[in-house]
Amino acid sequence: MKTSHGWLRATSFLIASSVSASAIATTGYFSLGFGAKSMGLAGAIVSNPQDSITAAVNPAGLAMVGERVDVGIRMFNPVREATLNTTAVGGNFDVTDKSRRNFFFIPNVGITKQLNNKTTVGFSIYGNGGMNTTYDDNVYDQAAAVLFNPSGPAATPPGVGTGTPQTGTLGVDLAQSLQSFSIAYKANETNMVGAALVVGIQRFSARGLGNFSCLTGSVQASGANGCLTTGYPQLPSVPSPSLTDNGSDWSYGAGLRVGWLGELTPTVTVGASFASKVYMTEFDDYSELFAEQGDFDIPANFTVGVTVKATPKMNLSFDFQRIFYEGVNSISNAGPVFVPPPAPNAGPNPPCPSCLLGMDSGMGFGWENINIYRVAAEYMPNERWTYRAGFALNDQPIGGDDVLFNMLAPAVIEKHATVGFTFMPNKTSEWSFAYMHAFEEEVSTPASAFGLPASIKMHQNSVDLSYSKRF
Repeated sequence: MKTSHGWLRATSFLIASSVSASAIATTGYFSLGFGAKSMGLAGAIVSNPQDSITAAVNPAGLAMVGERVDVGIRMFNPVREATLNTTAVGGNFDVTDKSRRNFFFIPNVGITKQLNNKTTVGFSIYGNGGMNTTYDDNVYDQAAAVLFNPSGPAATPPGVGTGTPQTGTLGVDLAQSLQSFSIAYKANETNMVGAALVVGIQRFSARGLGNFSCLTGSVQASGANGCLTTGYPQLPSVPSPSLTDNGSDWSYGAGLRVGWLGELTPTVTVGASFASKVYMTEFDDYSELFAEQGDFDIPANFTVGVTVKATPKMNLSFDFQRIFYEGVNSISNAGPVFVPPPAPNAGPNPPCPSCLLGMDSGMGFGWENINIYRVAAEYMPNERWTYRAGFALNDQPIGGDDVLFNMLAPAVIEKHATVGFTFMPNKTSEWSFAYMHAFEEEVSTPASAFGLPASIKMHQNSVDLSYSKRF
């Protein structure tokens, strides 16, 4: 989308330009938590609101946090690796590369204001997620080169590639920023409800995907002039105009989040929230990459949880979240499948005739809906110090059949451990810290859509720092 939407970019650019790693981030491509306090609890805050950014999970929680301003920064370190093994077709080397750009800084800001003793309004801006990979060695191009000339690395050594258009440095960069305009209402002493208008902004670019031009409608329509059909695998002789290497494109949209917070007893609090899909405008410059002509909506999700005051100084929280990745075709549609030689179109192919890239049923990343389970503890030994720890476990969104495309977005993380603390030097100021480690996971397949064994893996670390001012 080419219109500037100046106020959106003015308020969102910093986050949108720095949050890109969050996607291959944690729970699929959603962030594990928002702000240092939330991250210290592994995101388990739907029934235990912490600050003004709690609206990112449950807007009803604003009724509990008072008037405040919160400003934070996350240093995020994802380590991603992709491998294709060419020995299966006569080559004698593995195409392996680690994505560079391993450090990202992701800010978040929130503010709340009490209109009266029952109503609180708030505004927050935060990175929701994204995808980022940058491979200096284009694993797709090198694998295609070996398949096209299987005499081995003497003829097609690593780094040479096929020479087809748009097959340089491989990678994608998707940045998602959300802005929540929230209101919370305290219905009575034990029940609070809230709602938030969620405004989304996305920026996306892709590089080095030229080997998949034959899987787009425009190149297929050009027939033999568009694809080389006599070799193995099928390779493009002309590029798709809307698949790759088109610079940054922008997308905008909106959705709704609603929530409830209830104190069942003096020691038990429950919370629930639901976020609709954030309906986004299309990435016109990449209309032959994403399904539905460049559509990339942000999936719906819901969260429920309970917090128990185990002792006067300790809270225990348990959260369950479900993210509906299958509600977005560009994320959940199946990826390419392998057609073996001697078929003239050997190599990666659409799983169905109407599944060309960019079509309504076009190929995607093959992600499934996932569940996330969180447990956290919060210990307050005195008025100045609070200590936090949490653990989160989520389903694997990626199956082995879809490893090839997910080299661009290897969101394979399943387990996260977090710790953190808050120090209050006085009654109005807070300094908070959190550390997260996401344990290494790997997804592999004996035969990717190139017909080659392939694998993706990742592990992560992050550090959050924030300052809060209470009024």
